[in-house]
Amino acid sequence: MKRTYMIAAALVASLAAGSVQAATPETAKSKAPAPSAASRLPAAPAQAMSSEEKAGCGAVLVILGQVSTSYPQLFAKQGQDGRGIQFVLEAFGAKGRIMMDEAFEDGAQRGLKPSKVYEEGLSFLFENAQPVEGETAEQGGRRAAMALMQRCTGIQMD
Repeated sequence: MKRTYMIAAALVASLAAGSVQAATPETAKSKAPAPSAASRLPAAPAQAMSSEEKAGCGAVLVILGQVSTSYPQLFAKQGQDGRGIQFVLEAFGAKGRIMMDEAFEDGAQRGLKPSKVYEEGLSFLFENAQPVEGETAEQGGRRAAMALMQRCTGIQMD
């Protein structure tokens, strides 16, 4: 569970520090980053997500949504920019709930309990967010957060 919060914290930090831009069909073609050998998560949400991916991504996005509603003071200090980030995180939370519901439905069809689906989702995240040899924990966290953000939300980060 601690790793999920660390990934979520890295996502929040990346959102707060960087510029965020929604990937549209036009910008996705012109601004698609070159694939990185260091990136271990799938790069784009073009293919359908597995139940494990939906559960893992959903869990992280729900945490981000909870951060936005539980700690509004973090965003108030930044004025309108902070409110914009808070709104985006709230939207991520809503998307995460939908993803988790879909994952739980898929799991139920396979005879799995929600807790097992959730555990599979977290396992998927942890397996795909392992550090690459030679990178610091901070570098690994940022790399994993960027790949996760792109895969789970379709948002490009510059």
